[in-house]
Amino acid sequence: MTEFLEYNDVKRSIKNLNLDDFSLEDLEKYITELNEEILRVQQEIEKKSLHLIEAKKLFDKI
Repeated sequence: MTEFLEYNDVKRSIKNLNLDDFSLEDLEKYITELNEEILRVQQEIEKKSLHLIEAKKLFDKI
């Protein structure tokens, strides 16, 4: 996803893009990359949620 995005290390955020400069092909590719990133983030949320559930189970036993 680094082809289109610039990351601001200080703010820990992604800089806004000027979509006017993109061709139709670039916009489609950008959407594909964003969807892949969404899936990656959803997987991370699921992984962390499972860790949280396991941690709660551990502390409930004490």
